Amino acid sequence: MATDNDSSLESMADEVNSVIRAEKNRGRFSFLGWLALAIAVVAALLWWFWPADTSVQWQTHKLDRADMVLTAMATGNLQPKSEVSVGAEISGLVSEVLVSENDEILRGQVLARFDTEELDVALLQATAGLELSRASLAEARATLEEAAVDERRTESLVQRGTSPQATLDKAVATRKRAEAKTAYARATVRQAEATVSQARTRLEKAVITSPIDGVVLQRSIEPGATVAANFQTPVLFLLAEDLRQMELHVSMDEADVGLVKAGQNATFTVDAWSGREFGAKVLKVFLYPTVENNVVTYTTVLSVDNSEHLLQPGMTATATITTGRRDKALRVPNMAFRFTPPATESEGGGMLSHPASRTKGDSPASGNTLWVLENDEPRRVIVRTGYTDGRYTELLSDELAEGDEILTGAMRGSVE
Repeated sequence: MATDNDSSLESMADEVNSVIRAEKNRGRFSFLGWLALAIAVVAALLWWFWPADTSVQWQTHKLDRADMVLTAMATGNLQPKSEVSVGAEISGLVSEVLVSENDEILRGQVLARFDTEELDVALLQATAGLELSRASLAEARATLEEAAVDERRTESLVQRGTSPQATLDKAVATRKRAEAKTAYARATVRQAEATVSQARTRLEKAVITSPIDGVVLQRSIEPGATVAANFQTPVLFLLAEDLRQMELHVSMDEADVGLVKAGQNATFTVDAWSGREFGAKVLKVFLYPTVENNVVTYTTVLSVDNSEHLLQPGMTATATITTGRRDKALRVPNMAFRFTPPATESEGGGMLSHPASRTKGDSPASGNTLWVLENDEPRRVIVRTGYTDGRYTELLSDELAEGDEILTGAMRGSVE
């Protein structure tokens, strides 16, 4: 029994030792794993942030001289050269409408007619009143003539002494009353004539005619409609003069308006005729500004030849106005002014390099800044500029000359 107990104790001791050795090995392996992971992370960070051995490939442009055409762009809408709103000056029932939209019309052509029954009756009444007034005038004149003859006869009798003075006084008064009645009758005739003229004019206005040669843009009335012209003249038709000559009204930006003058040539495009340019010429620039959303523009009017009848009123157009020309100008591409060289190794490249938008002196780049290479390093040059045609800008200063190369871009590449 003692031997069995000793064997059991020895086996238990061996198991305990095995467990202890296994725990020690597991702790040793866990420590080594974490250490290896930390070394890997540090290596990755060093690889990521370590400055790469790179070189900069500069893109350059050689300054040249060429003719520059200066332009200004604006958008607007095509309009007829002249629009006329034709309305009704009388109230009444429209009996006929003789034209429709897009119809070509001539001056004096009848566009619509009103029902004239009441107007015809009014003219007849006015004419009858005029005849009555003229008859009254004729009667008054006859009475005046009779009174004048009686006055002369009485005056002769008084001079002979056969008639008293009172009789002559009475004849004079009668003659004066006849003159007054004649004047009243004459005024009544003029009043009746005015009434007839008014009735005839209203009858004539019952026929709506075209005041111009042109085309009907809009018709706002139908036969059988009643028109009321008591407070304002209702518009029945919108007419336009010959659409072979039109106008383009564009909104010119205040930065360009100083360069735009009457007589300058221009071209414009419309969406309806993609890829085609139409010619135009500046007629005038309005002095009064238009302010919308704090943006100031000036209406500019261009004349347009529409002899092919391809353009229609209301079309949106983008105009390009030729504002000037520079012969043999020293020019630089506009992209060069937008370029700023990246930080180089000499400036402390890598994580601690200066931002690319700053110069060596840590001052912001100017809008008139160009860059040139000097000893394989970019050097900042401040220049004075003139006009631009949208792609190139004229150089006016003497810092650079024809043939000089300026920087327009840069690419980094790894050194093999």
